[in-house]
Amino acid sequence: MNAKNKESNDPSRRRPRQGVSVKGRHAGQDAVESAVATAASIFAGRRRPKDANNPSASRETVESIAVAIILAFLFRGFVAEAFVIPTGSMAPTLRGRHMDIVCPQCDFEYNTGASMENVEDGHARGEVTVTCCPICNFALPLDKTVNPNERSFNGDRILVSKFAYQLHEPERWDIIVFKYPGNAKQNYIKRLVGLPGETLRIRHGDIHTVDADGRASIVRKSPSKLKAMMHLVDDSNHVAPALKALAWPSRWQSASSVSEDHQWRQTADERDYIVQSGADDTWLRYRHLAPRPADWGAIEAGFRPQWLDDTEGALIVDYYSYNDARAGGHETGSAWVGDLAFEANVDVQSDQGELLLDIVEGGTHYICRIDVASGKAELSIKDFDGVEQTFEDGKSIRTAATSVNGQGSHDIRLSNCDDQVLLWINDKLVDFDGPTSYQPLADVVPKWSPEDSGDMAPVGIGGKNVNLTVRNLRVLRDIYYLAQESDARYQTEYVRNIWNDELYEVIYDPRIWGETTVFRDRRTVEFTLDEDQFFPLGDNSPQSKDARLWSDGGSHETGYHSPPPYVKRELLIGKALVVYWPHGWRPPSPTLSRMTGNYAFIPNFGQMKFIR
Repeated sequence: MNAKNKESNDPSRRRPRQGVSVKGRHAGQDAVESAVATAASIFAGRRRPKDANNPSASRETVESIAVAIILAFLFRGFVAEAFVIPTGSMAPTLRGRHMDIVCPQCDFEYNTGASMENVEDGHARGEVTVTCCPICNFALPLDKTVNPNERSFNGDRILVSKFAYQLHEPERWDIIVFKYPGNAKQNYIKRLVGLPGETLRIRHGDIHTVDADGRASIVRKSPSKLKAMMHLVDDSNHVAPALKALAWPSRWQSASSVSEDHQWRQTADERDYIVQSGADDTWLRYRHLAPRPADWGAIEAGFRPQWLDDTEGALIVDYYSYNDARAGGHETGSAWVGDLAFEANVDVQSDQGELLLDIVEGGTHYICRIDVASGKAELSIKDFDGVEQTFEDGKSIRTAATSVNGQGSHDIRLSNCDDQVLLWINDKLVDFDGPTSYQPLADVVPKWSPEDSGDMAPVGIGGKNVNLTVRNLRVLRDIYYLAQESDARYQTEYVRNIWNDELYEVIYDPRIWGETTVFRDRRTVEFTLDEDQFFPLGDNSPQSKDARLWSDGGSHETGYHSPPPYVKRELLIGKALVVYWPHGWRPPSPTLSRMTGNYAFIPNFGQMKFIR
């Protein structure tokens, strides 16, 4: 069951998509051979020396080994099997051939895909020579001769339950292994998004189901799936010293008109933010003020880029550092992402007052106020004009009891994804007194004004009549599914050609948001499923050959060309359970690395995980 990459895009368009996502032959053989070797050693150990020449004893040993082999094959065939991930179509959840990089500027650890280095038909498509940090955008030329661990590693080894779907139906958001409908000899791994009998709609990065009357309902992820599928945008613990030396603006800035005594300020080590707030709401807000890759030459020479003085920041887009693996290149992302979350460690130093949290999408503020004295949390929604909005049940306020009670330190997470607001305190989901889901406007686009920065400052944390210290601030975004189809005319998120220059201008200049059509020119696509048909998508949406791209439609008999944009039930293999063996580490010395045959033998236990 060897797997090979199949490419769906025209070579002149972007980079080849990563389609084939799992191979099982070698990993499965390893499991069987290991079981056989173990069984043989056990049975051989049970033989007594005096029976060495006894035909009966020899026959018993042979029979025992044969039984062990049969059991191993039965286990592999019906219970579980090991697979290897060769490509990055499910990154960052599951990694194919890739590189693990530590940014020399901000010290952030990240992955870069290297599927192009997979050997196919005796040769590789290319070599990864440069990678770009997702936090500070530093483009790092790789020196693979000096640092063996900058050479690519094989993909994750995973264990797949082949018995799971004999006991229960496949569930949405499962990660499934299946035979590719276009070639049953190839195994794919994707995330299950559409279920039998549904009409599925992809619009503005979200997944919807459409009923018989044409009404669309957004598909929401469970809290655990949401946490597993989010992408990191910024981490306050990783600020490059070179940026500090240039007095590069902090991404977290005080954003209120209160007196200077009550403003947020950074500590001397620039790790923490502190405030002694007064009677007014005092906000610390995030602005996406990342350097551009082309800026780093000037930054390292001690010069501050001129554009920095003329911007408030940039919109958050669907950028994947995993895909940014080409010499001198930098992928800007395809579309604005409004579904965000943020995390912080909050040290409350007062017995009363309010802790404030806010996420903005389309100019609408999703606000949580936590009374420090009682721990009571209140969620509310206000649109860009300050008009109070309601949740799905028509109520304007949601309340809940939390563990925040006077002075103390708490890990806080607030998310606004899939048209639903969720709050975690110390990694425990807060249970509100009613649904925290809502019905958004028909066409959500970013908004800005001189009085309210809106989506240009989309995340905020604040206080009222309370002393706070916050640290470990992280901003995250939800996965954004591109509305694409196999037809070459529709392999873009937009109904017209959007050039990089136009996208860049929109991302950085909020003054043109009210005039541009870019946000309203995003496409909507639909796929219809019949009984026993499943719709899978890759987590790496820009670089996944998944059900969106298998068929360009139009068949009189099936409604689609072959292969169709779905997986039939009989092609399902099983459910991915665990990454049981990620790659190991090579010896840091190039000489030792060559002596050991470039073998990565130091275990990488930190990447072992259950698959969500």
